[in-house]
Amino acid sequence: MSGVLLASPLALSLVPPSLVPFGPCLDWPAPHDDISVIMARANVSSPSSHIQPQSDQHESQRWRWEVAKLALASRVFLLMAMSLSCAVLPDFYPGDDVLQFDLRLKPPSGRPGDRCFCLQGHGCDPSWESRRMIAGSPTCADSAEVSAPRYVWLDRFYAFILPPVTKWDAARFLTLSTDPWARYPPQWHLRNASYDDRARDRTCDSDHKSCELPSEVGVVDGKKFHSSEQAHAFLPLWPLSIRFMTGQLLRAIPHSILPPTYEATTVLSAILINTFAFLMAALSLHDLTIYVLKLELLEKEPQEIEGDVDKRSKLTRNDVHRLARTSAQLFSINPAGVFFTAAYSESIFAMLTFTGHAIAARGRYYLCYLQKSQIEVSGPQRQLEHGMMHWLVAQLYSLASTMMWMSASYTRSNGTFSSLWWLLVGVSKCCSCFVINGQATKRKGAASLLAGCITALLFHCLLALLVAYPVYFHDQRGYNIHCSTSPSSNSPMWCDNDGISRFSLYARVQREHWNVGLLRYYEVKQIPNFILALPILLLSFASAASWIMNSWVRHVGGLCGPKGDESNICAIAKNAFPWAFHAMSASSHDFLQGQQDEYPRKSNTPSSTAAYSMLLGRKFLSYYAILACFAIVGTFVAHVQISTRLICSSCPALYWYITTLVIPHTQTGLFGCNDECSENIDNRCCGAQTFIYIYFALYNFLGSIMNVNWLPWT
Repeated sequence: MSGVLLASPLALSLVPPSLVPFGPCLDWPAPHDDISVIMARANVSSPSSHIQPQSDQHESQRWRWEVAKLALASRVFLLMAMSLSCAVLPDFYPGDDVLQFDLRLKPPSGRPGDRCFCLQGHGCDPSWESRRMIAGSPTCADSAEVSAPRYVWLDRFYAFILPPVTKWDAARFLTLSTDPWARYPPQWHLRNASYDDRARDRTCDSDHKSCELPSEVGVVDGKKFHSSEQAHAFLPLWPLSIRFMTGQLLRAIPHSILPPTYEATTVLSAILINTFAFLMAALSLHDLTIYVLKLELLEKEPQEIEGDVDKRSKLTRNDVHRLARTSAQLFSINPAGVFFTAAYSESIFAMLTFTGHAIAARGRYYLCYLQKSQIEVSGPQRQLEHGMMHWLVAQLYSLASTMMWMSASYTRSNGTFSSLWWLLVGVSKCCSCFVINGQATKRKGAASLLAGCITALLFHCLLALLVAYPVYFHDQRGYNIHCSTSPSSNSPMWCDNDGISRFSLYARVQREHWNVGLLRYYEVKQIPNFILALPILLLSFASAASWIMNSWVRHVGGLCGPKGDESNICAIAKNAFPWAFHAMSASSHDFLQGQQDEYPRKSNTPSSTAAYSMLLGRKFLSYYAILACFAIVGTFVAHVQISTRLICSSCPALYWYITTLVIPHTQTGLFGCNDECSENIDNRCCGAQTFIYIYFALYNFLGSIMNVNWLPWT
């Protein structure tokens, strides 16, 4: 299962932008096409006749290659920095209650299992389904000792790079990867055990009747289920992916080249997967940015386009690619880099989330392109054929992105936030339906418009439920494991309190074991963690506020409203609902300016195609809304110190907003502030640059020191 889920984003991410589904049949517009190519394909006249799609494709691939090189280089550099820090600095003692992952790389000390590659009960054990290992008393999976020749220099290299990626929550993910029974309460493995397995199993006593854990393990009745309960807080796709990759390495590569233990090989697999996933996430963010920017430009009136330049903003094709490249490069050096390198789930989660967004943006771009080209289509039969094709392709892209987000939800619980994206798309389609067809109500009828709105809402609600379903499935499975198949005497106390319809094991574990809840983290001793999370929270709230202000000016015209004598509060209250309605409708891919813009456009509003506004454009509403939701959750509900990695792995809008700070639109040029600070550029531009670069560099530096040495880090 994990192999299929990993293969899906891999296949979708590696397909070149020009070789997308249905491309040869429908003359698909690729991201590298300039605006004149799009207009020509859409049967819209363009003054430019010099079109070079092949060179454009090569240019696009060059930008992507630069993004890939930086993403890969950043992982290698950060891994080396973490390894050096771990080797030079002494470890801080985290406490007895913190799980640590033993790589068993130290020389044999006489303990049983020290010379084993595989321990009993681990994923490499052929009989793992019927026996499990007890911590502190390891037993070899077989009697054979490691006899293959080893390369001393290679073992030293593994001992240098593997330990730093196993700290804190990484230890839990790796434990779940190596030990298939880590999620289960005691005695569960005995369901499939034979008599001989029971005899060899150290979990059972000699009479094979009592199967309680031995007292020397230190497990008392009150804490009997703590380990399996806490394991439930970590969703299974990431550990399953590591275990799957480890199995492939063991089959394909000689054991003398691999690390000397199964645990160390598992860590190597995690590093390889995270490196690949981070690379794919950066490329997906690059493609996503291009699609949404091209979508903004595709909606411009034909007279606003001259060749491959938008006349009002002077935004060229190279500028679009440069904005996309900058966003992806900012992701490559984001302040949570240590968590994307260690054996955490952030990298694979970012890959699945960004790939899902890129697929959805590709589908929206495709539909807008077809809507633009359908202007010249005549005849009811031809229009019906185009409409059916639009609907079919839209569903395919929607399902593909939903599959990616379902996989993301099975990796981290915050993947369910992508369901909000579908809900916002459904509401925006409903609003655009009324805006576009507002003057056609007499012809179509209000009932027809209402039916279309309800259909869109129901369909997108279904997609939202699919995205959130993996978390519900995981929760239900954990409840059944602990309660439904065990005798009441061997079940946790909470099994009798609530039925599964009202009880959430995941919520209970987060609340009881990690104190997660509304304002539950607001304690004096947590002030340092709030300070660590303050920069990312400020950037996130500033991103959402900037989009709201930009949208308000675009749709309303200013805080004072149409009448200058109105107070700001009254004007905002009066225009809040109309603004929200028109902002939602404008964010839909069904809404094209060529289909008549129904909301009032103020003559004194700044151009919506300026570089700054492009990254805060109409089509970005759902992205900034999700960013705001993550910032609120990080501030008031979750452990505030995880906000940095939570937001950096989930929200493309964060990097778009930071891009506007690093390379803003100024009178001296689109990217006048990118290379150096000059007297012709606002000092605020250089100040924002300095803050971003120092913040990113400082947090990567501190993370490579603190996290790998068991010091608390965000």
